[in-house]
Amino acid sequence: MEFFSTRNKVISINPNGLRSTSIELRERIWNVFYKEEYDYYDTVDYTSYTTGIEDMMLEMGIRYEFPANKSAKNANVEKLHKYVVQNGGIWYRIYDFIEKYLRLMEGDKLQQITKEFNRIFEEEVAPYRILNGLVVPIIGKSELAAIGETINSKYESVSIHMTKALELYSDRQKPDYENSVKESISSVEAMCSIITGLSGGTATLGNTLKKLKENGINIHPAMESAFKQLYGYTSDSGGIRHGSIEFVNVASEDAKYMLVSCSAFVNYLMEKWIKLNE
Repeated sequence: MEFFSTRNKVISINPNGLRSTSIELRERIWNVFYKEEYDYYDTVDYTSYTTGIEDMMLEMGIRYEFPANKSAKNANVEKLHKYVVQNGGIWYRIYDFIEKYLRLMEGDKLQQITKEFNRIFEEEVAPYRILNGLVVPIIGKSELAAIGETINSKYESVSIHMTKALELYSDRQKPDYENSVKESISSVEAMCSIITGLSGGTATLGNTLKKLKENGINIHPAMESAFKQLYGYTSDSGGIRHGSIEFVNVASEDAKYMLVSCSAFVNYLMEKWIKLNE
C-alpha cells in the first residue's frame, strides 16, 4: 500500500497551500493517538507490552526499544513525538503517520478514530479529510458519506473502481483526473452489469442503462437521460474512454463531480436492487 507522501509524490519542505500543517493540528492528532495507545499502558507489565506501534516506528526509520520499563516506553514516545509533531518542517509526515496508524485498526475502533481525526481536521480548517483510511483533499460530509458507502459496498467490482477513482483524484502532486473519471463511470457500469447480467464488451453504461427496466429497475427518465449524457461526455470522439493521449484537460471540479455523482447513482441503484431482491 502506498502512503500519503508516496501516493502524492511530495518532496517539498516549504509549506504553502495544501502543503502545510499547523502545530496545533499535529499536537491534537498526537493527543488522540497518545490517549488511545499509551495512557493505558502506564499500568501494565511492560514485559508483555506489544502493539503494532513498534512495527510502525521501525517502518518510519525510528529506532525502537522494547519497553521493558516505563523509562524505555517514554523514550519511544519522545522519539515518535519528535518525528511526527516537531517533524523538522516536513509537513506531510503527520498525514503519513495517520494512514499508517489507521492501517492497524478495524471495526468500531477504526470508525471512532477516523471520526475523531476528521473532527480535528474540520476544526483546524485542514484541507483534507480521511476516507477509507486515506487522507484525501477536502470533500463535503454528504459527499464523503456517499463515496464511502460505494467503496464499502458488498459488490467487489463496484468497490474496486470507486476506490481507484478516489485514489487517482486525491493525488495532489500529479492528480490523474482523466482516469479518475474513467473509474467513476466504471463503478456505475459495474453496478449496472451486476443488475443486468451483461458482461464483456456489451456491458457499457449505454447498453446497461437500457436494460435496467427489463431487470425490474425503474428510474426516472430525466435521471436516465442525465447519465446517458455523462456517458456521452466520456465516450465522444477524442473523449476519455477512447484513451486519447491528447485528452488531458479534465478539470478537478469535473473529476470531483463525477466521483460524487457516480457514487450517489451507484448507491441509488444498489438500494433499488436490494429492495427488489428482498
